[in-house]
Amino acid sequence: MDAGDLLLGPRGRRLCQEFQQLAGASRPTLVDDRAAFQAVAEACAWAMYWQPPHDADVNLRSGPGLAGIRAAAEALASSPAMSWWSSPVDAGDQHLVVFDAAESAQEPQLTGLREAVDTLDAFHADSQPFEDSAGRALDWRTISGAWWSAPMANPGAHTARSFGQPPLPVGLVWVEDAFGWSTATSWQVRPASEVRVLELRGPQDWVEMVRRYPLEVTATAKRGDWWRTTGRDGRWAMPDWPAVADDWDAVHLTVAGYLTTAGRALPVDGDTATVLAGWPPDATFWLADVLEAVGGPARWRWDGDRWSPA
Repeated sequence: MDAGDLLLGPRGRRLCQEFQQLAGASRPTLVDDRAAFQAVAEACAWAMYWQPPHDADVNLRSGPGLAGIRAAAEALASSPAMSWWSSPVDAGDQHLVVFDAAESAQEPQLTGLREAVDTLDAFHADSQPFEDSAGRALDWRTISGAWWSAPMANPGAHTARSFGQPPLPVGLVWVEDAFGWSTATSWQVRPASEVRVLELRGPQDWVEMVRRYPLEVTATAKRGDWWRTTGRDGRWAMPDWPAVADDWDAVHLTVAGYLTTAGRALPVDGDTATVLAGWPPDATFWLADVLEAVGGPARWRWDGDRWSPA
């Protein structure tokens, strides 16, 4: 990932702006890894894929706004501290986070994941069609619904590694459009056996997955949601998650993959495009019952500034 890669997408550009502000200089040269970590959190917090981009994101696309964050992009891309942003899943350091569960000590639900994934095709393809309950046609521009393309199933499990000392699960901090939670519980988990993990390292990996496992979702709420957030209208596709689960036990999105891919309208084939939405950086979504809890529960509380052990 070089500086140009970081400036390709809305989340990477927002990261650079947030880091520049946290660094306290218009041309930062030295990268503080904690400031960079917090800048990723801010870039995530402003990710909303069902509405037009924020003015700040629009201003960063070109002109003085884009030129003003180039130094930050160069500093981040060249820093050795950021080298793990392109690394594959760390199977030995995975944490599952449940928000608003500080008083809950029961084990996380790690079974039934594949069965839940098998329901996702019907959910996404049928979600919010362009008609009301009486069958009357509705303008697709007015429809909003299941805007995400991540494999969010119920039950479901997505995990990420920890950061810093003492270790903090990044899933507590790197959250898109957080709901203001003040309590959470985490468990350390690991695969119980050898697993097949598909790595998403950038836009091409996401596009190739959609091409290999396509599910068309043009006639759903995603058309309106993704048009609002990207400005593009046309055919849309996302991964057919049950088909992905036939070949893979999990899919991991690297931090670099998130920053260069999320929120962009990416061409797939012909007039079809896709959007990576609702997938936090470094998160691994598990598509099979291959996890076991090995630590926890650890309880956390938000004190208004940071997450601390409760």
